[in-house]
Amino acid sequence: MNDVDIFHQDPLWDEGGDLPGALEALFTAAGEVLDLARLRELTGLADGALQQGIEKLQERLQGASGLRLLEVGGGWRMATSPVYREMVSRLVTTTRSGRLTPAQIEALAIIAYRQPVTITELNAIRGVTSSANQVKSLMERQLITPAGRKPVVGRPMTYATTQAFLLHFGLKSLHDLPRLEDFGEGRLEAEALAALEPPLPEDGLFGEGAMITDLEPEPGQGLMEEPESSASDGDLPA
Repeated sequence: MNDVDIFHQDPLWDEGGDLPGALEALFTAAGEVLDLARLRELTGLADGALQQGIEKLQERLQGASGLRLLEVGGGWRMATSPVYREMVSRLVTTTRSGRLTPAQIEALAIIAYRQPVTITELNAIRGVTSSANQVKSLMERQLITPAGRKPVVGRPMTYATTQAFLLHFGLKSLHDLPRLEDFGEGRLEAEALAALEPPLPEDGLFGEGAMITDLEPEPGQGLMEEPESSASDGDLPA
């Protein structure tokens, strides 16, 4: 295979066809993140060809198009252009999968910046005793997921964000979260995350993908010491 031949020997794709157009159709039909591994399965093309096709598609969509191809959570997904956000918002009916409540934002922000976090830690940071309710609702929306038990007395469950979280807030990775030092005094995590909250529900072209389960805490993000507790302390109610 020479340097120019970036296709597999037996591609499922016709080399003479419109690859950017084919990729646009795949991303639009999928309604979720597609990574290179999935695109290889669908097209039979090598990564080099796919990367070139994606770049050409992004260039094409930068023109007079109402869509954009966003790189999010280890892959790409189609989304409506922010230029037409207000118009599209008139079409979309706000549902349960729409905007988060202030309490959900606060709990989710703490998890995002300090993960993995237990419910007991959430309660202590927020100064409340009801974080289990927010954790349950955030899990139902697939924005967080169990991340293993903390090796302390009682072994409480910890929670971390998911790929759906990255999609909801339009982030490539956790490293793209706003810097807390850019915000003033007060609940910094909640303010930072609220600034990213999209005005539209995660539906259709804003679809959610599979969850991430192997996220690690950001460097320097220490956790509070877990108080002694019973075996069920910090877990969600049945």
